[in-house]
Amino acid sequence: MRHTRTRSFPVLMLTLAFFAGIIYFIVNLVINSSVWVSKPYNGHLSDSSGLEYAGKIIDRNGIILAKSEDGKRIYNEDEITRCACLHVVGDDSVNISTAVQTLYRSELSAYDFSFGLGIPNEMKEGKDIHITIDSNVQRAAYEALGDRKGACVVYNYKTGEIICLVSTPSYDPMDIPKDLDTNDVYEGAYINRAVSASYPPGSTFKLVTAAAALENDPELEHLEYDCTGSTKIGDKDINCFEISGHIDMKDAIKTSCNAYFAELAILLGRDKMTAQAERMGFNKSWKFDGIETITNTYNVSSANDNNFAWSGVGQYTVLESPINMAIRSSAIANDGVPVIPKLIQSIDKTFSGSLAPVPERSEANRMMSSETAEKLKEMMDYTVKNYYGNDNFSDELDVCAKTGTAEVSDDGLSHGWVTGFTKDEDCPLAFAVVVEHGNSGFYAAVPVASAALTAAAASLR
Repeated sequence: MRHTRTRSFPVLMLTLAFFAGIIYFIVNLVINSSVWVSKPYNGHLSDSSGLEYAGKIIDRNGIILAKSEDGKRIYNEDEITRCACLHVVGDDSVNISTAVQTLYRSELSAYDFSFGLGIPNEMKEGKDIHITIDSNVQRAAYEALGDRKGACVVYNYKTGEIICLVSTPSYDPMDIPKDLDTNDVYEGAYINRAVSASYPPGSTFKLVTAAAALENDPELEHLEYDCTGSTKIGDKDINCFEISGHIDMKDAIKTSCNAYFAELAILLGRDKMTAQAERMGFNKSWKFDGIETITNTYNVSSANDNNFAWSGVGQYTVLESPINMAIRSSAIANDGVPVIPKLIQSIDKTFSGSLAPVPERSEANRMMSSETAEKLKEMMDYTVKNYYGNDNFSDELDVCAKTGTAEVSDDGLSHGWVTGFTKDEDCPLAFAVVVEHGNSGFYAAVPVASAALTAAAASLR
């Protein structure tokens, strides 16, 4: 008898584990089925759009960006608006994985647990989704980018509301090009470059190197250096775009002196540089409203001294997404703590009330001390007022910014970057723009930022 009981015990435990697993699966199925069914890898969605009777997608001003009529999905009547909002709204397919119509298809299509996506038409009552973007700002950024590949992010660093999230190349979801998958003009058109692409950040990364210095020794703000146009580190030179002469950190940011920040990185060392880069969003991704951004990378573990020095100016293997760059600019504007962006305002049949998302602002996300944030703010303000010119950004906003020109090959054009924020209380905007092969952050990216910021100011005021 005792042997029988001993042998039956493992069987009993396995039986209990089996039923516990069944219960766990059923609970997760009930809770998560609407999310699972909306995933891009769901083959049923690829074959059948599920949007024939879906709810509307509406921008912050009440402009309808997508709706269903007579069993057909209809997009905004303006072609430029459709193209500008494509990567936020999506098309009938699920090819754009971060689009609202991909991530929230079950809510739009009135998914039902009993019927799945096959709910009878007479029972369908898809929910409307209100999003925080402004389609007029989208248009302005999209037209400024033109036929160049790139991205523009503008968001309110107090509330988290994304005002602009544009990616190019784009296409018209109501007139999809027949050669979309074969024409190089549309290369990467399914990718939202703002959140799902990363690039060498170039000189915009000097803000990270400066933060690393200020966090470890605030007196390094006054570190002086004589720039002759290059410095030799390891067995190769680090070259500058100009000879800056006798400078401190503030002027090194202004003239974007490569030699200064390469030497500063060497002075700080790999551990301190890596620690600060990770505090400022590297080697991690962000998640908001169902969107998971691409991972930003900073890894100098196997770099020689020259490569490590180049990492201090945003080269070597450093990669960053536009959304992360905007988030770290928001941290500088917000006394060191970023606000995580928000795209979805509400999901419902009816909506009334102000667009005021609760911001996700946590000390756990702190990127730097408030003292360091204030110093970087002063340096970026000084750079705009004494080097770029505030009128190149906006006649209506007080802008702090840093440009970057990221070298990507020996014979190709560099990527152009700009990132920053406005100091205006009624228009608190963090932004980042990248123009692929734009060759100059100032000449390629600043005009795009200017167009978006000007349109955003007109919208918010």
